[in-house]
Amino acid sequence: MVSTIPRRRASPGSVIPPDLVVAIWETEHSRTAGVASIRYDALVGACVKRVVLVGAGHAHLGVLAGAERLARAGAEVVLVAPGIFWYSGLATGMLGGGYAAADDVVDPVRFVERAGGRFVRTGVTAITPGERTLVLGTGEQLTYDLLSLDVGSEVPSDRVRGAAEYAVLPKPIERLHELRARLEAGFAERRVVRVTVVGGGPTGSELAAAVLALAKRAGGRLVLTLVGGAARLVPRLPAAAGAWLAANLRRRGAEVRLSARAAAVEPAVVRLDDGAWIDSDVTILATGLRPPALLAEAGLPCDAGGAMIVDRSLRCPTYPEIFGAGDCIAFAARALPRAGVYAVRQAPVLLQNLVAALGGAPLADFEPQRRHLLVLNLGDGTGLAVRGTQWWYGRSAFRVKDWIDRRWLARYARVARRA
Repeated sequence: MVSTIPRRRASPGSVIPPDLVVAIWETEHSRTAGVASIRYDALVGACVKRVVLVGAGHAHLGVLAGAERLARAGAEVVLVAPGIFWYSGLATGMLGGGYAAADDVVDPVRFVERAGGRFVRTGVTAITPGERTLVLGTGEQLTYDLLSLDVGSEVPSDRVRGAAEYAVLPKPIERLHELRARLEAGFAERRVVRVTVVGGGPTGSELAAAVLALAKRAGGRLVLTLVGGAARLVPRLPAAAGAWLAANLRRRGAEVRLSARAAAVEPAVVRLDDGAWIDSDVTILATGLRPPALLAEAGLPCDAGGAMIVDRSLRCPTYPEIFGAGDCIAFAARALPRAGVYAVRQAPVLLQNLVAALGGAPLADFEPQRRHLLVLNLGDGTGLAVRGTQWWYGRSAFRVKDWIDRRWLARYARVARRA
């Protein structure tokens, strides 16, 4: 028998919307043959709406920091996530030894509890929008009145044969913490560690730089190969910036193979599509991101990449009780890069619209910025900063990134201390 997680009952001090009082009064009046009385248990059972947040991503962290607004609007807040929040902005820096793992995490439990809500530590295996029901990893069912999805993205391991079995996927981010420990153990044994990074985009480049930095910090012996499918590194960057980045990695000891694609990953080998192979003790797959299959499998409207389509208010047009943010959504009019800066900026709009939806108020629009600053952490105290066609590199670029990341995390540390 499938169990359903019970709803929280309202307290006597809960604010009950007048239109709901009238509706329940009319129902109870008809049931009591003209006696104008309201049963309190029926009233409070109906007035509490459950807002379920699935995923502890950038946007939901911002919502949780202001979750007391949802509670004051009469909502029960439930966060469903498999674990704590790992900040992607520090992920490669943590892998490279520049930050401790503790610097890279935020525990959302205190945010939820401060709003009188609950944290359900598990994943979601299915969504049934027509019934407003989630199936959890525990097998339990969880119903909702409003649902917000911030389930991020994943590396598609099915594009390279054997990658799911033998490659390290950089998402979820805690895997990079495990990878760091694995590499440090190999370096401590004073043996040569052969690492291959598959993917010549910004993530692959940052990961390669981080592994180089970790080896230098640990005094390890490393053979690193970066495999990129395009003719130049990070094609979306200005050509000169991509060329500088490739030269930087080569100068630090990496072999950068461009116009090369991985066909298969085996326990100690990466095979390329031209028949060549690379000996590899550790293979890291960074070949792009896609939303979890959960969204399309639920029958939600999705784009060709599997992201849930939302309108400018971050709401699903087919199921208006469902909202979304971050990497797992797409706008019909404009595709956004999968970057944390957009999720961070969506957070206040998402919170405002969830509160508005509880009371039937008009929703606000999210207006994405036209350009954003991208700073790659190169692991050696320098960075590569790019905004549009402008770019620069050096210690100042890294200091900008470090300041932005630490300031953002410090905000949530202060909220947690007040909880």
